[in-house]
Amino acid sequence: MWGKRTHSNTSVTNLKPATDVNYNCTPVVPRILHLAWYGSKTRPAFRFHHVISVMSSLRFIQPQRIMFWHDEVPIGKWWTFIRQKINKTTTRLLMMQREAPKDIFGRPVTKSEHHSDIVRLEAVINYGGIYHDLDVIVLRPLGKLYCYNTTMGEESRDYLCNGFFMSVANTTFLKLWHDSYHSFDSRLWGYHSVKMPGIIAKRHPGLVHVEKDTIHKPNWQDPGLRQLYDDGVFYNWTARNYAVHLWYRKHNVDYDPESIKRLNKTVGQIFRYIFYGQSHIIR
Repeated sequence: MWGKRTHSNTSVTNLKPATDVNYNCTPVVPRILHLAWYGSKTRPAFRFHHVISVMSSLRFIQPQRIMFWHDEVPIGKWWTFIRQKINKTTTRLLMMQREAPKDIFGRPVTKSEHHSDIVRLEAVINYGGIYHDLDVIVLRPLGKLYCYNTTMGEESRDYLCNGFFMSVANTTFLKLWHDSYHSFDSRLWGYHSVKMPGIIAKRHPGLVHVEKDTIHKPNWQDPGLRQLYDDGVFYNWTARNYAVHLWYRKHNVDYDPESIKRLNKTVGQIFRYIFYGQSHIIR
């Protein structure tokens, strides 16, 4: 599953993701992309990795519209940059202002991450479409995933991560997941965002399609983080990944178009592939 530690010259190869295999099914998930921006009062500026995330979706999802859910509007040069990028496409950007939910089913919600968890789930229930975190990079067209009523990616055994999911509106799986928030406890960090969808999937396996290795692998635990961020260590994201989750909270380094040119690590390959259209080091 895991990529190997390789010599640094691997990074000069211009890698490309695997292409979609032919599939014979009817797409049902609408090309609506949902993004969420909550808890930004402490760091309100859009960052370069956010730009890479949105650029990857413009390229490979080609959404008909982006519904950008927020309590505060992002600021900074990279927010201006990505809005200009979106304006040059056929994608319509809808700014969906919604105050952070203070409670759900009468149970208090205090953390910004939990605000975002609730907003994203309710957005996809109401509209259908694709949600991904702003540190998820889409690497190829989603192909057959449009044909399942609901799709989630496995983070690790028994855990499905809500950093990326796609669905038809009002599916039974999403409604069971949302209904589970009747027992929400803000003290439990990831119970309803990753453990609960895993529990529901095991109880009702026919309600959700699970991608085991193509979205949230490598995961946030070592060796996953080292495969993303260590110099000279490369994860083979071209083999099968629809997307890569960067787990940026664990890294939190700011890059820019110049610094990624010679970034000799997996994240450098991915950033260059999206921003410059080539994965190899740029001299």
